[in-house]
Amino acid sequence: MLKPLTLAVSLAGVLLSTQALAYEYGEHAATTLDKLINDYPGRYRGTRNFAGAADWMQSQMGSAYDISRQDFSWTAGGSSRSSQNVVAYAAGTKPQYVVVGAHFDTYFGRPTLQGLDDNGSGASVLTEIARNLGGLQLENGLQVVGFGAEEEGLRGSRAFVDSLSASQRANMLAMINLDSLITGDMMYAHAGQNSTANPTLASLREHTLQIAKELQINLFTNPGLDPAYPAGTGCCSDGEAFEGLNIPILYIEATNWEIGDLDGYTQTTNPAIPGGSTWHDPTEDNKAVLTNAFGQERIDQRLRDYSRLLSRLVLELTNADLLASTASGGAVVRNQQDHLQRQHQAMVRLHDRRWLTLQAMGREVGSFDGEIGIDGEYSPDSGFDSAPNPEARRLGVHALGDYQLNSSLNLGASLSYQNGRDKLEHRGKLDSDTWQAAVYALLNDGGPQWLAGDLSVGRTSFESKRNLVIQANGGPVLLNQKLTGDTDALTLGARVLGGYDLDFGAIKSGPFAGLDYTHYRIDQFHEKQDLRTALSYEEQSFDSLEASLGWRVRGAVALPYGMSLLPYGDLAWVKELGDGRLDDLDLTSRADGQVRVARLGGVDKSFGRAQLGSQLAITPQLGLYAEVNGRIGHAEGSQTGYSLGVQWQF
Repeated sequence: MLKPLTLAVSLAGVLLSTQALAYEYGEHAATTLDKLINDYPGRYRGTRNFAGAADWMQSQMGSAYDISRQDFSWTAGGSSRSSQNVVAYAAGTKPQYVVVGAHFDTYFGRPTLQGLDDNGSGASVLTEIARNLGGLQLENGLQVVGFGAEEEGLRGSRAFVDSLSASQRANMLAMINLDSLITGDMMYAHAGQNSTANPTLASLREHTLQIAKELQINLFTNPGLDPAYPAGTGCCSDGEAFEGLNIPILYIEATNWEIGDLDGYTQTTNPAIPGGSTWHDPTEDNKAVLTNAFGQERIDQRLRDYSRLLSRLVLELTNADLLASTASGGAVVRNQQDHLQRQHQAMVRLHDRRWLTLQAMGREVGSFDGEIGIDGEYSPDSGFDSAPNPEARRLGVHALGDYQLNSSLNLGASLSYQNGRDKLEHRGKLDSDTWQAAVYALLNDGGPQWLAGDLSVGRTSFESKRNLVIQANGGPVLLNQKLTGDTDALTLGARVLGGYDLDFGAIKSGPFAGLDYTHYRIDQFHEKQDLRTALSYEEQSFDSLEASLGWRVRGAVALPYGMSLLPYGDLAWVKELGDGRLDDLDLTSRADGQVRVARLGGVDKSFGRAQLGSQLAITPQLGLYAEVNGRIGHAEGSQTGYSLGVQWQF
């Protein structure tokens, strides 16, 4: 057995290691960058540092990808030369995919060049984008490429494009290139030169600028002061290799297009950077100089902002946000379906308690009796046997009355109002207001046989608030949006229940069987926010037909001061003969108007249902009841509820 101190140390170690794996925006990129510049300066073809940098890039992209090395070669100056690309791929549910790339090599022949700006910065953010998106379900695939030999004529990116098959070219949706993100005075996003002839290819740039505005990141685009570089376009990096594919290209960089020759090659007005640029210079493009010139916070902030911006952009380009929203929206609809079933069960239990009361008391033919009452129910997020359910609560009021038509038949009607709230994931909620009306009957002449039934109709108004939260594995929250909507629902029900109670003096106990049919209809639903993740669905209908077979027990106990106690309980096996709920749901995304299917999961067709409660008659008019009910052996857990109410008899 472990000693207490040993156990405490072990637990502390686990907690600390877990915390060490967690990271915020920019932190993973900073880890990548630190090793690239300090352990692998001069990382150009044919060197040990390039090989080490390639290994490091691969390890930093995470384990959620298929990762490979692409060897390539070219001839220059009469000699053959070779290098490598690091390629990571995560497939989507569709064949289309997005490419994000950055070169990680430094200028050839300069072994002391750290290349913090060009292009340790872009390469490090590239690994964080990969890490942030790793493991998310993607609709469009994601290819993350660390290019080699960019500094020798875009050799890595050209080799990558040349290797593409016809189908790979046809399915590529866009290319994002990251290069030199620290030295420049301003952050930029440009479209490719191919957008001058086809302005629709500038859509990716505009999308990026819109995201930056939402995230309050100051992002600019080339103002076009130099006619050789049209407004809004960029150039001169690995993105150029992709421009012939007729896809949107996005160049991400930091420089200053308003100084020097107005061509973006003069990066900064900072006097600590002689000549205004650090390109390819070992004495300037290093941590000591850039930290002295701009401060560590500048480097950290750029890594944070580019990671925030580009992670969000890639999240949307891959439609990972829409898939996550579809799953989240489907969970809300599943809760609506469950909520309606719980509201129906609340009315079922109201009538069951009334029938128990009628069977325990004597009634004169022609008499009319009834009650009004208030009650509440609380369902925690876990129950007796099981998987967590949404935490829920219900408050209700009801009125009912019945007429003893003859010695065997009692006819009645009820009207109830229920206000409900379910807690959803990430502090979302589902609120409801439900009105239910019913007529019921009990056939029992005081003997052991009894038969009861009811017909009901209900109307529910739903208001939902779902919080869509997408978080990187161990990393930052990539998306946090609040979406609200409302809709109505209709419930129609018919039930018959009968049994035989054996007499054990003060205790009556025996078998029972029943059929409960309910039709549910949920009206059209549209979320109100003007967000791409907002959802809508068409009217949906489904039916439940439950057959039950069980055993019940009821009693009557006289208490002092004229009070009486009516304990009861039952245990039943339930077989779902109808749909029960919807297995799948078509949801339409506002972003593109496409229908995506939320898989809601199958319905558990066979399970148990248990109930234990007691009614306390304090006076002939005033009563209380307490009840616990739940499911047994259900695939989705017990859904245990605790009820308490007060009744006034008249």
